[in-house]
Amino acid sequence: MTTPAHSTRTTNLEGAARAAIAGGAPLALLIALGLPQYAAFGVFAGFTAIFGATEPYRQRAVTTGVAGGMQALCMFAGIGVGLLGAPLWLQALGLVAVLVFAVCTLSTLRAIPAQPIFPTFAFLVSALVPAQPADLPLVTTIIVCSVAWAWLVAMSGAVLRRLLHPHAPHRFRPLADRKHRSFAVLGTAALWETVLLNVVGALAAGAAASMIPWLGHPYWAVIAVVSTLPAIRQRHTVLRAFQRFIGTIGGTVIAVGILLLEPSAWWVVVIAVVGQFFAEIFVARNYAVCLLFLTPLALAVSWLSLPEAPELLALDRVAQTTLGAVVSVALLVVGRAIERRRGRALGATSAIRTV
Repeated sequence: MTTPAHSTRTTNLEGAARAAIAGGAPLALLIALGLPQYAAFGVFAGFTAIFGATEPYRQRAVTTGVAGGMQALCMFAGIGVGLLGAPLWLQALGLVAVLVFAVCTLSTLRAIPAQPIFPTFAFLVSALVPAQPADLPLVTTIIVCSVAWAWLVAMSGAVLRRLLHPHAPHRFRPLADRKHRSFAVLGTAALWETVLLNVVGALAAGAAASMIPWLGHPYWAVIAVVSTLPAIRQRHTVLRAFQRFIGTIGGTVIAVGILLLEPSAWWVVVIAVVGQFFAEIFVARNYAVCLLFLTPLALAVSWLSLPEAPELLALDRVAQTTLGAVVSVALLVVGRAIERRRGRALGATSAIRTV
């Protein structure tokens, strides 16, 4: 009997469903409990389920657990900065610490996604959520429970496979080979070049964005940089910066159109779930299309936690993303010049293949 060919669509749908459920369920619960101001914490914790999506389940348990701890620590760090008044110098210091921690952690895990997008996003937004010391027990409960839920969702496929795989093996995606991991990567020049690239780019974008008085949300410029800069073993390409720019503009137009209708909190849950699902479907195929779904998700959740005029959100989103893309391309030009002089790529060594 011939086994039906495995479809790549199965892989995307499976991972997308996990991501949507991991973030959507905590968000819906917070809305039901009348706590929309803490929506961002549930969504950022839900990103835990994205990590290790193709790994064998024993290794995935470690990857997702470490990633969940990383997300939680970055949120707690952001909350701490916020409780201290979120001075700019402290945000910058915290950002550097988060980038070093996240790049080292994700590189050691050889995780996908490899860029420190989600921990950076979690830290920067958590610093802006208006939490008080009296809120800490509740916020801690939300974060810890949401991370634990995301871990369970990420691991749920192990049970489904045990029950259903013998009957319909072609319905399940083949798992990737077990990754070889080593702390030795922490001692390589490639890793610290990657760290330096992210720190310089993030601080430059954040500083430039903060000096423009008529723009808010400077953290979006930082996110634009760290999401387009290469991870260890990857080459820096201008295509990703261009895709982010185009996708963000399209996604912002969609988001503003939705938010001008003043959707209820429950519609925001629907937007977040649908956005996360289709963002995961397209992220490996076309980053611009992915952002058509991810941008409305980010803006809707931001609007739910920190309500403000959709037009201002749109202006800031487009302008700050453009600024981040410009910084990223500038680093690309400088990085390529350095690479030509020394004969190898930044973030790669002769012992680490550049892909």
